[in-house]
This record gives sequence, structure tokens and C-alpha cells, in this order.
Amino acid sequence: MRTSGTTRSLLALLRIGLGLFFVINFFFKLNPKSMGDNAQFLTDCDILPEYFSMPLTCLGTTMELVVGVCLLFNKHYRGASLWGTVMTGVFFLLYAQAWVRGLSLSCACTGSTQEVTNYPMDTGLRLILLGSMLLLVWDSRRNASGRRKKAPKFDFSDA
Repeated sequence: MRTSGTTRSLLALLRIGLGLFFVINFFFKLNPKSMGDNAQFLTDCDILPEYFSMPLTCLGTTMELVVGVCLLFNKHYRGASLWGTVMTGVFFLLYAQAWVRGLSLSCACTGSTQEVTNYPMDTGLRLILLGSMLLLVWDSRRNASGRRKKAPKFDFSDA
């Protein structure tokens, strides 16, 4: 199935926009207070033991940078979109389970800490982000199938 030039342009714009989003979020979260607030968010979710919070925060923040740079510069597009989908899916599930369980959380998602008061809106925004990443996964699979190299054929009939 061929896509039009407009569709390709919109998908490229989405890829670059999400890449910028992840890179900017990385720089917002880089200070120690924000890292501590994000670790506290994971602790407040009450899923894993507290000593996992800071390593998972560091891993998630690093993943944001790697996924953002890869999406921004269109390098390892398929892997970056898959990892971005996993990352946004985990955050969607964290928000959804906190909403269902009635937890009171504060999020330091964009560098400033705020109390989550409107769970339907915050969860919906995470769902839109997840849907955007799934769209990029679809695009990366479509692009990868057209660029497959054929395996070289060796002729051993003379040997």
C-alpha cells in the first residue's frame, strides 16, 4: 500500500514533534529536584519497592533522551518507535492504575511538580501520546518492509 506525499509529510512532522517532546522533557527532568519528584511519583504508585524508584527514574529519563534523539534524526526509527511505545505505555498504565485505585499523585513530567487533579484528562493525554507512538510504529514497519535488502545469491556451480 502506497502512501501519499501528504501522509508521509504528516508522519515525518509527528516523528520530529515527538522527538522534540522527548528531548525537551529530558532536559526539564535533568535537575536533581525533578529526578527526586519523579522517583517519588513511582514510589507513590505503590507497585514496586521504593528502592527501585530512582534507578527506574534514571532509566526512564535516559530512554526519553535516546528515543527523542533517534526520532528527531530518523536513526533506528523502528527501534526508537518501539521503545517509545513501551515507555508511553508504561506511563499510561501507571496513570490509569492510579486513577482506578484512587491514589493521590503528583507528577513532575515537564519539570514542574503539580498535583494530579484531573485523572481522566491526564490519562487521556497519555493515551493520545501512546496512540501517536503506535502510529509511528506502524510507519516504521511500513518503511522497513520497503527497504529490505535481498540476500546475496552465491553461485557455486563452477566449483
